[in-house]
Order: sequence, then structure tokens, then C-alpha cells
Amino acid sequence: MIIVITGPTATGKTLLSETLAKKYNALIVNADSRQIYKELNIGTAKPSSKELDENHYLFDCISINDEYNAFNYQEDVRKIIKKNPDKNIILVGGTGLYIKSALYDYDFKSDNKNKLLYNAIFIGLTTDRENLYKRINERVDVMFKQGLLDEAKELFYKYKDNKILNNTIGYQEFKDYFDSKVSLDEVKEKIKTNSRHYAKRQYTWFNNQMDINWIEVNYDSFDETINEAIKIIEN
Repeated sequence: MIIVITGPTATGKTLLSETLAKKYNALIVNADSRQIYKELNIGTAKPSSKELDENHYLFDCISINDEYNAFNYQEDVRKIIKKNPDKNIILVGGTGLYIKSALYDYDFKSDNKNKLLYNAIFIGLTTDRENLYKRINERVDVMFKQGLLDEAKELFYKYKDNKILNNTIGYQEFKDYFDSKVSLDEVKEKIKTNSRHYAKRQYTWFNNQMDINWIEVNYDSFDETINEAIKIIEN
């Protein structure tokens, strides 16, 4: 069984995937195009190294100096599926193109990209716009408390002109700050704004590209959200 846990940023995908992985004894495969990079940690909300055991795949495994794209991801995920025919697998993340390239007949040359190749269940986490934006803003505040500024400073010192670094929300906004063009408060607000805009684009992509079972997340009682996901999976 393949379960996809997706949706916009900051909706609780990681928590749900970890809970379901324990229930179904499943492997967890990253479907976030930025959590794959070793150097990008706080700004991508990547699970900590303590949380990433041998049952987690495609997290923290590629350098930002290396070339990696949806085609590489497609190959890697299909290898994992092939090598683990008797295991349940959970893909978790918000990079829709990566998910679609891995699970659909997506050969990057034809228009036949809507044929699902695997028996997969798609679950999307959602919440109302006001709450989503509030959660995004709060998560950015937490990232700064966790040391995002120091992480970004070290990365820009080592990889100032790196393409991935300069095109990743949570890091790209620091460039002008390190060039003394904007204040730190402006950086923080820009990250929040860019994250909110990204969430809107994610919704648009998912609704146009995949048949997703959406769950309105209950953040006061996340167990209810977990139970809703289980109902979808088992029905």
C-alpha cells in the first residue's frame, strides 16, 4: 500500500505521516524538494537527525552543489518501491511535481501524465486561510528562535551564489540582508509572505493535478484528524 500525505506548508503532514507509519509499519519517503538537501535544515522544517532513522528515505541525502530534479526523484522513489514490495510506503511532502512524477506515467516527454501507475491513496491536509496563514507565520517565528539566521549566515558564507540556496524560501530572503539592503524584520516578513504565496500555489496545483481526499485538520484534537485519515485508508 502506498499512502501520500500532502497539502500546503505548515498543515501537519509530518506528524500525520509519523503516526500512520507506526500504525501501518510503513517506510516514510520524503516528497519535499528542499528537505532532500543536507545543508538546508531549519528553513525547510526538516525533521531532526534524531527523528530520521533507517525507515526514512530521501531526506538529508543530496548536497545543494549536486544536480537533482523531478526525474532523479522519480527514479529514486520507484527504486524504493521496487525494493520493498511487501512494505507499506508513505510519501510525505508538498512538492506536487515530485509526487506526480514518481507515481504517475510521467515520462517528461508526453502528455500522458494522468495515468496512476500504483495503487496509491492520496490524503491532503487543509485548514481555512486565516488559520493557515497564522500557522505559517508562527512557524517562521519558531525557525528564527531555532537559529535560522545563523544557519543562513553560514550557508551564504559558503555557497553565496548557489542556485538552490538562492531559490529556496526561508533562505533566499536573506541575500539582501547580508548585502545590508534590508533589515532582519523585513527578511522575516518576506519569508512569511513568500510562504503564504507558496501555499496558495500548492492548493492550485493539487486541485488541478491529483484526486486528493482532503481532511480539514483539527488542531485542537489532532487525533480526530488521524482517525479521519485512517477511515480513508481503510475504506
